[in-house]
Amino acid sequence: MKKIELLSKKILFAGFLTLYSWCAGSAQGIPAPLKPVDQQRINEIAQLLQDKPAGLGDPCSNREVWDKLLKSGKYDKFLEEMGSYSFPAFSEAEYFSLSDGSAASSGRGLQMMRNRATGLAQVTWAECLENEGRFTKMVEDGLRDIIHQRSWVSPRIDRDFRNYNGQARTIELTSSLYAHTIAQTLYLMGNKLSSELRKEAADAVFTRVLNPLLSKIMLQTRDNEIDNGFLTTTNNWNHVCLAGVVGAALTIIGDKHERALFVWAGEYYSKNGLSGFTDDGYCSEGIGYFNYGFGHYILLRESIWQATQGKLDLFNDPKVGKIAEYAPKLEIRNGIYPAISDSRIGAKPDESIMYYLSRNLRLGLKKYDSIDFKGNTSDNRTQIMLVFPGSASLTSPVMTKKEEDWSLRSFFEQAGVLVVRPRHASSCRLGVAFKGGNNAEHHNHNDVGSYTIVLGDEVLAGDPGSIPYTNNIFDPEYRYSYKTIGSYGHPVPLIAGMQQRPGKDARAVVMDKSFSNDGDSLTLDIRSAYDVPGLIRLERTMTYSRGGEGEVSFDDNFSFEKPENFETAIITRVQWTKLSDNTLLLEGKKEKLQVTLSSPGNQLSISQEEIAEGGSPYVRIRVYLDKPVRAGKIVITYKPLS
Repeated sequence: MKKIELLSKKILFAGFLTLYSWCAGSAQGIPAPLKPVDQQRINEIAQLLQDKPAGLGDPCSNREVWDKLLKSGKYDKFLEEMGSYSFPAFSEAEYFSLSDGSAASSGRGLQMMRNRATGLAQVTWAECLENEGRFTKMVEDGLRDIIHQRSWVSPRIDRDFRNYNGQARTIELTSSLYAHTIAQTLYLMGNKLSSELRKEAADAVFTRVLNPLLSKIMLQTRDNEIDNGFLTTTNNWNHVCLAGVVGAALTIIGDKHERALFVWAGEYYSKNGLSGFTDDGYCSEGIGYFNYGFGHYILLRESIWQATQGKLDLFNDPKVGKIAEYAPKLEIRNGIYPAISDSRIGAKPDESIMYYLSRNLRLGLKKYDSIDFKGNTSDNRTQIMLVFPGSASLTSPVMTKKEEDWSLRSFFEQAGVLVVRPRHASSCRLGVAFKGGNNAEHHNHNDVGSYTIVLGDEVLAGDPGSIPYTNNIFDPEYRYSYKTIGSYGHPVPLIAGMQQRPGKDARAVVMDKSFSNDGDSLTLDIRSAYDVPGLIRLERTMTYSRGGEGEVSFDDNFSFEKPENFETAIITRVQWTKLSDNTLLLEGKKEKLQVTLSSPGNQLSISQEEIAEGGSPYVRIRVYLDKPVRAGKIVITYKPLS
């Protein structure tokens, strides 16, 4: 493609660029900082690539495979609904909905943008399945509409509208999605689209996404127009953006040496996304963003794996195996996971991700061994990858159940997160997740010492999960003013009227742990999470018993230089009743928990506050000492009530 010829020539002297003074400072601690392109490695990768580009799946012209999908009957309802389908329109009102400075939900404009990518994918699916030309014009019109769309960037990111006004070309979550979706559309539709439209669409992908990335990795400039920081970030952005950009490059770039440059970028810079996980595989962003971020790492891996016929495999990093175990290890019980950080209540691991990981990494997760993905047309990238032959479907499941290794408990020691469960086939029905961590995690909530309690298949108390995103929810000045994001909305102490502080120095330190078949205990020093002068001691101990129906208690031991107020909280979305001065009852749909409160030598009181903040309301039950004290202990014990 002519669009990248001039930039490609700069590879010849990229090795002489000496901007390390800035790179080292901005990427301190980053495993893969910005660096001149590695021409030797690019040449090696080029030898692994096929001469012609290809996307995921097979083009529409391969009727044998597409007719087989059509005849499966799994897409009949989809095709019936597509008969009255209208392509989602671009809405300026929704794109600019955040510009009025209000704290309204930030999802409208983003959803509008992503609906259009979904629309292009679905009309492509429809035509490839049916192959009667009924949807070809919709594909063409949708492509043209998106090509001429003034911005491919989420309005959350384009706050000053520089992309909309043509002053910047930012690669981010939505623009990378557009690039890959368009590339897959061109690949799948093939000659059903005119050569003029194919060229116009490919040129748009180069202009909006591929060329800006080339500028970044080859010139290493700090210029705002091409300062695409996803390369060195360690959160979900890294893998999401790389999957889209590299996937698009592999699909539409003719010259394999130019394709190899993008593969090199994916291979090298994706290390940063992996470094966002602890070495024992914990994802601080929670299960929802694990699905999103690591799911895109899988998409990146599969795109490169297929393009090199398995010769270049991003799963060769041993850390990937640890990350793959994160989701099954985080399950408390009965398919319930703690809503840590910005995860939603009820969030679960994506079954397609777990199928892919279990097959490829031989995890033996039986419930994910055989899954039928036919019928899902939500995109033309991952869903195409799943129904066409690939690394997962070509690998047989294993018989060994590796999850038995963590049946009683999972302890992510580096993150300070413990999940405890009943013995199999026992009368115990109680499971708990107890979180240490720190307050500078990705999508952080100030939640050091928080917990989630599951009885049977119900969450009866604990972390409230995320709230809908507003236009200022990621602004450090406002983020922790939301009670659900600050520590106030979590089951953790409030000390001398002070909540937990944000930052990496606010962290839990494991003081003691004891694990056995009968029960587990973990003590965390969480004093550093509170910027309270005169705080001498603050230790939280979780003690869990597998006896009977189960029992768990949380002991807060504290001391000050002078008397201070101390309180803690119970967070719940179920009905609660005060049975006595020191006993409460939490009642779910089927389950009941008796909660016993004690503070030796002190008088305890309780009150309640309902918190909504745009999400599902919950109750904060305040448990507090009647007067300031210099030292003391509060114990909250949860026990099933039959």
